[in-house]
Amino acid sequence: MEDSTLDRPAGSPDATRERFLRQYGDSRKVQSISRRFSFAFISIVTVFMFAFAAIAIALNITRINEEMESRLDNALKLAQIGLPTPLWNLDNDVVDDFLGALFLDEDIVYAKVLWGGQTITEKRIPKFHKRDFSSISDSSEFIGRFADILFEGSKVGTIQIVFSRDRIKTQILLQIYVIIALTITIIVAIFLTSIAITRKYISKPLGTLQESASLIAHGDLETSIDLDSSDEIGSLANDLNLMRESIKNLFGELRQSKDQLQDYSRTLEQKVDKRTRQLARSVEELKALGEVSRAVNSTIDLPTVLTTIVTRAVELSESDGGIIYEFDETKESFNVRAAHRISPQHLEALRKTPIRLGEGALGQAAATQAPCQVADTHEQREFAAPQVRDILVDVGFRSLLAIPLLRESRLRGGLVVYRRSRGKFPDRVVSILQTFAAQSVLAIQNARLFREIQDKSRELEIASQHKSQFLANMSHELRTPLNAIIGFSDVLLEKMFGDLNEKQEEYLTDILTSGQHLLALINDVLDLSKIEAGKFELEREPLDLPPLLEGSLVVVRERALAHGITISLDMSDDIQTINADERKVKQIIFNLLSNAIKFTPDNGKVGIRAKKLDGHIEVAVWDTGIGISEEDQKLIFEEFQQADQGLTDKTEGTGLGLALTRKLVELHGGRIWVESVPDSGSTFTFILPIENAQESADAAAN
Repeated sequence: MEDSTLDRPAGSPDATRERFLRQYGDSRKVQSISRRFSFAFISIVTVFMFAFAAIAIALNITRINEEMESRLDNALKLAQIGLPTPLWNLDNDVVDDFLGALFLDEDIVYAKVLWGGQTITEKRIPKFHKRDFSSISDSSEFIGRFADILFEGSKVGTIQIVFSRDRIKTQILLQIYVIIALTITIIVAIFLTSIAITRKYISKPLGTLQESASLIAHGDLETSIDLDSSDEIGSLANDLNLMRESIKNLFGELRQSKDQLQDYSRTLEQKVDKRTRQLARSVEELKALGEVSRAVNSTIDLPTVLTTIVTRAVELSESDGGIIYEFDETKESFNVRAAHRISPQHLEALRKTPIRLGEGALGQAAATQAPCQVADTHEQREFAAPQVRDILVDVGFRSLLAIPLLRESRLRGGLVVYRRSRGKFPDRVVSILQTFAAQSVLAIQNARLFREIQDKSRELEIASQHKSQFLANMSHELRTPLNAIIGFSDVLLEKMFGDLNEKQEEYLTDILTSGQHLLALINDVLDLSKIEAGKFELEREPLDLPPLLEGSLVVVRERALAHGITISLDMSDDIQTINADERKVKQIIFNLLSNAIKFTPDNGKVGIRAKKLDGHIEVAVWDTGIGISEEDQKLIFEEFQQADQGLTDKTEGTGLGLALTRKLVELHGGRIWVESVPDSGSTFTFILPIENAQESADAAAN
C-alpha cells in the first residue's frame, strides 16, 4: 500500500497553521511543559527509588531465604543427631516429642519420619491439614528437604521437614508499603517545586517551539521557526529549521526508494513463484517415486507395476505417451509390456513387429547403455525404427527419449516417452526417467524370480509326492517279507522243529536281529515321512507317567545287565497324569535309553530323572558314556546324522532315532535338547505340557 504522505503537497504556511490550530487547538493550553518536565523528573526519581528498593528487598529476601534454609538444614542435622537411637529402638514417643519440639519454630508447617519406607509419625499445622507434602519441592510457598537418619552407619529412617514462606511474604509486603509511602511523599514535593520553576522559565518559550514543531509534523515544511532567543531553546529552534530542510530532502529520496522497492518486490515475487513451482514439481516427483516403489514392493503382478511406472513417467516428464519394452535375449528383440496414452491399434502393431537390437533410438540406447534423445523425428528419421515411423507420423509424435533398462550392465528392456512438440528433454527429466527405469528393471527381475520360484515349488511338490508314495509302497513291500523272516527265524530259534547246532543258531540269531533292525528302520522312515507330510496324528489320552518310566527301564534292563551297566530312576512325587500319545512317549523314552546304553562303556551308569516344572513335565535321560562333541551336538537331531563315536562294537544305527524323537516331542508341543561333555557322559532332556497342547503340536508339525 502506497504512503500518501510522500506525495502530499505542503500547501501555504498560513493555511496550514490555521488548519492545525482549528484541529488541535493551542497546545500551550492543553499540554504544560512544566508538568511534563516534572513528570519526567519525578519518573526518573521514582525509577531510581524503586530500583533501590527492589535491590534492597531482593537482598533481604535472599538473606531471609538463606536464613530459612540454614534453619531447615540445622533442623535436619538435629534430627540426624537426635533420632537415630529412638528410630533404632522404635521409640515413637520420643520421635513424636522431637517433632513437637521442632514445631516451636513458627515457620515449620509439616514434618514426617519414615522407617522402612513407611510413615511412623507425621505432624502438620491445622492450616494445611489437607495439603499433600509427600512430593513437595522448593516453591514460592514452601521449602522442603529430606534427610536420611543413620545409626552406626546404617540407614534407619528418613525425615522430611517443610517450612512455609508466609512470614517472609508478610515482611516483604510491609517493606514495600513503607517504601511506596516514602516515594509518594518525595514525588509530591518534587512535583510542586518543578512546576513552579519550569512554568516561568521553560514552558512559555517552548510553547512557541512546540507549535512550530507540530506544524512540521503535520506536513508544513515551509514555515520556519522565528524565536528571538540565544539560549538552548533558541539553538533548538535553529536545529528544527535545519531538520525541516533535511526532511524535505529525505522525502524526495524516499519517493525514489519507494519506486525501487516496488520494482524489487515484483522481481522477488517472480523468483518466489518460480521456486514454488520447482518445489511443487520436486514433491510430485517424490510422490511418483514413492508410488512406484510401493507398487514394486507390494505386488508381483508385472503388468500392474509396469503400467504404474510408465504412467507416472509420462506424467512427470510432461510427455504425450510412453511404452516399456522387455528385452528377449534369445531373439534379441524388444517386446511391448506396458504403455500409456498409446491407442490399442498402435500397440497391436508394435507387438506384431518387435524392435530389433540396434534399431532406432531404443536400439541405440541399448547399444550404448545410455539415454538417447531424438529432438525432431522428421529430421532425424534414422533414429526411428522402421516399424515405428508410420506410427509416430500417424499419432503426431515429434520427439522422443529412450532409456535402457539395465541390471548389472545386463540389458533387460527399455523405457521410451514421446512428445508432440519438438525439442530435447531437460536433464531433470532424463534423470527422473533413469530412476523409473531402475524401478522397472527391479520389477521385471522380481517377476522372473517369482516365476522361477513357482516352477521350483511345483517340481519340489511333485518330488515330495513321489517320495511319499515310494516310501509307502516300499514299506508295505518290505515289511511283509520281513515279518515272515522275523517270524520264521523266531520259530526256528525256539527249536519247535528240532534242535539246532551252534552255527545254525548263530546264523538264525543274526537273521532275527538284522530283520528286527531293518523293520525298525523302515518304521522310522515311514513315521518321518508321515510327519513331514502332515499326516501323522497323535492318539492323545490321559497317560500316567510313573508306570511308563518304570516299564521303559524294565524293557532295557536285560541289555544293560549284559554290559554291567547300572540303571536308575529318580522321580519327584508331584509327577502326574499328562495328556499324550502313550505309544509315542514310550518310543521317545526307549530311543533315548537305547542310545544311552549303546554309547555307555561296560560297567557304566544310565538313569532317568523326572520332575514337574511350570505346567510341564521334564524328563532327562543321562549316562556316563563317551559324550558328544560340541560340533556333533548341532547335527545329531538331523536325519541320517550320527555323532563320531568310538564304541564301534555297540554303535550300530542309521541316524534316524534322534530325528524321529525330536519330531515326536515337538508334535506333543514340547522340545528336546542335549547337554554333553566328551568323556563325561550326556544328558538328553525333553519337556511335555501337562495339559492338551494340540495347538503347539500343530505349529511344530507345520
